Amino acid sequence: MEGTITSQPGPDAPAPDPLFQSALCGVDGTLRSYAAVEQAAALVGAGGRLTLLAVTATGSAGESRSAAISPKRAERVLAHARQLARHAGADVTTEIEPEGPAQRVILERAADHDLLALGAPWISWLGGLILEGVASAALGAVRTPVLAARAVPGGIERFAERILLASDASDESDELVEMAIAMALPRSGHVTLLHVAGVESRSRPHHIEAQGARLADALTGGSEVRVEVGDPDDEIVDVAGVGGNTLVVMGSRRASGVSALGSVSRKVLHNAHCSVLLVPPGDR
Repeated sequence: MEGTITSQPGPDAPAPDPLFQSALCGVDGTLRSYAAVEQAAALVGAGGRLTLLAVTATGSAGESRSAAISPKRAERVLAHARQLARHAGADVTTEIEPEGPAQRVILERAADHDLLALGAPWISWLGGLILEGVASAALGAVRTPVLAARAVPGGIERFAERILLASDASDESDELVEMAIAMALPRSGHVTLLHVAGVESRSRPHHIEAQGARLADALTGGSEVRVEVGDPDDEIVDVAGVGGNTLVVMGSRRASGVSALGSVSRKVLHNAHCSVLLVPPGDR
């Protein structure tokens, strides 16, 4: 570690409106998809709109086969997901889509929402490139922020309680700082601002200091600034795990195809042990 700055909680401030008024959540009955439901509901909050979507595509090959669940199972899955979501007070609707493949349906529907929430991939990041899971494919196909969810140790109440914000020190990352504040403030959450000084580093230490000061002024739960040297994806995953963070917030460049092999956000999505919120450039 190159340096650590710890701030004390700032003064009380009114909670801002939720960042996401409308979210689409793909549900397939896995524990991680149920985690996505709870976390998406927490982000849209009371008064927000959450659409729960199950795709019952049937087929014998390709994407349709891997995505297929029976209509009856889809009904049971959505009924349980609705119960989970209602605890957050969101306006919940459920939809069953009989046509597939799931990847195409979900990505097309995501364009009508502020947030796409999915269970995080189980497979490695390289395997995700080969199999093109929905969460992995979304990074190169949609302009909507993507939440790849994993269960929160200690329960949903701890979601966004400890946020790791990965900043590249660019001007665009200032808006990620504001997003982290908006999520942490209502929960009295703590935010760790991480900048990794690697090959692609912007080398703007004063900008990182300014972002850290902004967090310190705005948050009631405290904040910390860390500067590390190394590979960004490895450092983000390591710091997220060591710090007990429940959510990573970072930018995404919407890399796809061959260029995705070097995508930091894609590697973090697959390798982090907590949920990851990826925000594409056009949505900051």
